[in-house]
Amino acid sequence: MKKILPISSFLKKFKANYMSYQQKRPPEKLQLRLFKAYLLVAITVLICFSFFFYEYVSSILIANEESALIALNSSIQDQVDSVINDLDITSANINYSSLMSDNLDASFNLEISETNLPHLADLFVTINGSDIKADQINLFDLKGNEVKVGMITNTAHVDLNSLSWFEEVKELNGLKLISEPYHTGAYAQSSASSDWFLSVYRTYSNQYGRKVGVIETVKRCKNLFKSVISYQKKNAESADIYIFNEKGALVFPYTYSKQESSAYTYYFQVLPKLGSESLVRNPVSDEREHLAFLKSPYSKWTYVTVQNESVILRPVRNLSLILLGVVIIILGIAVLISYYVSANLTKPVMQLKQIIQKMDLDTLGQGQLEQYHPYYIELEELYHDFEKMSRKLKSSMDELIDSRQQELKSRTLALQTQTNPHFYYNTLSCIIVLAENKKHDEVVMLCKNLTQIMRYITDGRSTCVSLAEEISYVEKYLYCMKVRYQSSLTCIIDVDEALLKLTVPKLIIQPIVENAIKYGTNCIPPWTISIIGRQAEDHWQIDVIDSGNGFSQEAITLIHERIIEADANPGMPELKIDGLGILNVYMRWKIFCRENSIFEVGNTPEGHGIVSIGCACRKEELA
Repeated sequence: MKKILPISSFLKKFKANYMSYQQKRPPEKLQLRLFKAYLLVAITVLICFSFFFYEYVSSILIANEESALIALNSSIQDQVDSVINDLDITSANINYSSLMSDNLDASFNLEISETNLPHLADLFVTINGSDIKADQINLFDLKGNEVKVGMITNTAHVDLNSLSWFEEVKELNGLKLISEPYHTGAYAQSSASSDWFLSVYRTYSNQYGRKVGVIETVKRCKNLFKSVISYQKKNAESADIYIFNEKGALVFPYTYSKQESSAYTYYFQVLPKLGSESLVRNPVSDEREHLAFLKSPYSKWTYVTVQNESVILRPVRNLSLILLGVVIIILGIAVLISYYVSANLTKPVMQLKQIIQKMDLDTLGQGQLEQYHPYYIELEELYHDFEKMSRKLKSSMDELIDSRQQELKSRTLALQTQTNPHFYYNTLSCIIVLAENKKHDEVVMLCKNLTQIMRYITDGRSTCVSLAEEISYVEKYLYCMKVRYQSSLTCIIDVDEALLKLTVPKLIIQPIVENAIKYGTNCIPPWTISIIGRQAEDHWQIDVIDSGNGFSQEAITLIHERIIEADANPGMPELKIDGLGILNVYMRWKIFCRENSIFEVGNTPEGHGIVSIGCACRKEELA
């Protein structure tokens, strides 16, 4: 057995051998010796630096990617949960809507039939909102009757035993149940097409808390997971995203094969074992991957994002290859010129030292020009352009926020400006008729009223006034009409005093009254124009009623079509001066009250025309 020498003896022996070798070796040129020493130092420094650089930057990239995966999970969870919450709120609003009581029979059970389909459809569309939170709303009663509103609107009868989820929903006692994605052609416009959907269920209870049905709100999967799909399309090397429900079933991606499903399920099974460790191995490719997950307290879904480690470390590996190439080039150049620049050898050494001293990984990517010293003009120009782009982006964001805040005010002012000339023509025509009949006193009084009316209209200090001011303006307008029509026209104004202090858009009542006079006097006089304002528990409303022959069905259909067109294209309408009327009032009232607006056009039971505007609010809000 050999005897192992102590380390001190080994060093002494190595030093003695090295000194003996140095004494025996032939003399060599200083240039070559300095080059060898420089080469050895350079290689050592470069290897150590490359190793440190690779490990340090790799740890930073991995930490940043893990933070990005966590942020991505949170962002996707917020967006997906928001869509599910919209479905849940829609079903809850239907459940607690007081108008749904009209669809209960004498025993307070749901009564679904073809006759009340239009009423339910209108109610569901109203609750669903203009932004269409649910693509389809289905309501089932306990007898198997079903009403469908949305992509498909009809009634049907189903076997409740065939609905696998029906009993589970009933047992939840009003809590929501989120289905797994399912593929169906039930909502397709043609038999050849189908799509993926996801449903949210909850029981429907009557006013006594008894379960009398089930509400189903349906959303297309491509709309529900729009944020995830958009992210994956925009990023060629995006992280893989998986969403599992509370039972571990895969929710996204919702299209996969059985082989893919078993591989995806692995990520859900490994989550309890991870803890703070995020490194896993792909069960198929056996590659290292970094994983982040987040469980939603609302939907109970688990959001998992997975990124391949090779993708994360690709930048540093590419940079390492570049550094290796640079080192080889530098060494090749050094071999060629070291023999000729030995006298100035210390200069490039000092320059290399300065470069290494100035390089600090903690300062990379901070974007401060005074700390960034590129050696190429192109890089400096690129950095300047990046800073300029950042400033422009910040400025554009601020301008976008400001422009959105001014949008409602600009549209309201523009619509009011369209209304101003509309009344002038009718009133001036009335003055001409009175002057021709030599009714001087009426002309003077009418001109005084017109002066006050014009001041009211042209006062641009505010686009909103109190209802009392608007009614006062309408009274002056009706006086002008009364002078024109004399005893043939009777005007009745009956508005609750509690409403007079409300704030409304300027010129919101007068166009309706003008329309009532225009079309309500197309019959034998006398004519009556009534303005009735009342408040209820949950809304207030002003009705303008004429004594004419009312709206024809074609007129009502045309008005509704124009309103639907205005809702679909919320920009400024292209209207002539004499074409404002009811649509103008509707648009300005919709802008003012938003989702709380009430606007109805139709006929009274006696067949007279009626236009109603109002606002949904609690009675105590009017006090």
